[in-house]
Amino acid sequence: MIDASPPTANGTTAANGTAQDPPAGATPASTITTTSPYTFPTDKLRRRLTRPGKTPLVLVACGSYSPITVLHVQMFAMAERHVQSSSSQQPANGQPHSAADFEVVGSYLSPVSDAYKKPALARAHHRMAMCELAVSRTDIMVDPWEALRCEAATGEPVYTSTVDVLHHVDHEINRDGGVETSDGLGRVSAQIVLLMGADVAATMGDPKLWPTPDVDAILGHYGAFVIERPMQTHIDKALESLHKYDDKIWVVEAFENDVSSTKIRAQLKNGERVLDLAQPVYEYIKKNDLYHEDTGHAKTNGVQ
Repeated sequence: MIDASPPTANGTTAANGTAQDPPAGATPASTITTTSPYTFPTDKLRRRLTRPGKTPLVLVACGSYSPITVLHVQMFAMAERHVQSSSSQQPANGQPHSAADFEVVGSYLSPVSDAYKKPALARAHHRMAMCELAVSRTDIMVDPWEALRCEAATGEPVYTSTVDVLHHVDHEINRDGGVETSDGLGRVSAQIVLLMGADVAATMGDPKLWPTPDVDAILGHYGAFVIERPMQTHIDKALESLHKYDDKIWVVEAFENDVSSTKIRAQLKNGERVLDLAQPVYEYIKKNDLYHEDTGHAKTNGVQ
């Protein structure tokens, strides 16, 4: 689901395609800005619940998106269908437990910055543009915050951990009290969750890839909707080291698939027909000479 890769030599990147804690001596947060003026996207955010008693849910997916695939987009719909089809189940502590206790109000993609030195990683402005094209007819928003963050003094891109992305979205969504209740008489804080594939979840028990405090914050405080990846990993195996977070992990069934950005890049380089890219994304790749072995140009996609 999310393009996975091993960590870099300095251990600053994680297998979900997001950057982890910066190396020692990294620039303090107080000197970080964005490469261009930034506004948190809310144009597709549902600001009022439609059903009483529900907890507003905001799905956040982090990754490279180089390029974004149809499956990256579909996973949001899978998660929302899971919420809508789940049976209600309320635990004794009064906190949401069943996915049916939620109502999805927002969906966000957060592409990594250029500080993530992954081979075949297109520049951030290309990846953000492809993401915008891929979600143009959906309720998904592209949050450029992570991709735009840079050192104020030099303009160099900086690493941002997944947990910091969730903190950021949490602040933006809930700083004024969250989302209106269905009767319009009050507001309720939204539950921010990480949306990821089971193949990514399978790596979260490895402290070399995911610092333990980050996992505690992501899965202990926020929670995650985990999309099954039956061709990559069995869901029970993927979650076996994460049982302490069971109350904050919601598993979403998915069809068997082998879609990945890595596979698509290989197809593009070989001039093969690619079925797992939205046509506007493919056209953007072709126009901007991305991913071809020699020129960056994807020559064919079943269209001459």
